[in-house]
Amino acid sequence: MRRFILVALMAVTVTGCDRFPDLSIQVVANLQPDEDNCSVSADQQEVWLAGVYDLNVQRDYFITPRIESYLVDNALEFQGQQGNIQIDSFDITLLLPDGTKPELGADLPNPYRVTTSVVIPVNEAAGAASLGAAAAIGIPASYYDVLVDIVNTTSFRSIVLEIVANGETSGGFRQQSPPFRWPIEFCVGCLGAICEEPAELFDPLGCFPGQDGWQYCGEIVPPAAP
Repeated sequence: MRRFILVALMAVTVTGCDRFPDLSIQVVANLQPDEDNCSVSADQQEVWLAGVYDLNVQRDYFITPRIESYLVDNALEFQGQQGNIQIDSFDITLLLPDGTKPELGADLPNPYRVTTSVVIPVNEAAGAASLGAAAAIGIPASYYDVLVDIVNTTSFRSIVLEIVANGETSGGFRQQSPPFRWPIEFCVGCLGAICEEPAELFDPLGCFPGQDGWQYCGEIVPPAAP
């Protein structure tokens, strides 16, 4: 009898715990928004190879990670599907290219958590991967000054985002992905656009403002009359 009770208690303990990270979910890429309809698809071919952060503009920098789920269908006749997972947040750490964490001051946490939302369905067979895409703020605009300071005080001209996805299955298990590192190059004015008619400076014209491909009006052509 005692042995039976012990086994039962162990089963309850394992069922109620949080498991992370165990490779059940993985961040594998950062997706490129479609310029025509400002959308992404989890299975699209267009991915960013590296990021660009324009120091001419202070605004949020967006990411759209592709997430793979390897959770397998465990539904039974008397138990519903438990393996669908909702990705609800990313934990992001700002790193220098040499892998060290920069000093950001007491008011700016590092790492920090940002919210997102996407449901990734369970796989029918082991070894397969279901895909999801979840947009989120990768670098809040409030971190702009420390990024400028990195450029002005160090030899580095880039930053690295270490991204960890968090989610919860339909069965109530918390899951956490291994870290995914995303390099971002700094530039000054490289994402700007030339306006053919007067427009407000920094007016966003592209998709997902702050994510590499957005544009703003940095110059009026032809020049305004004196």
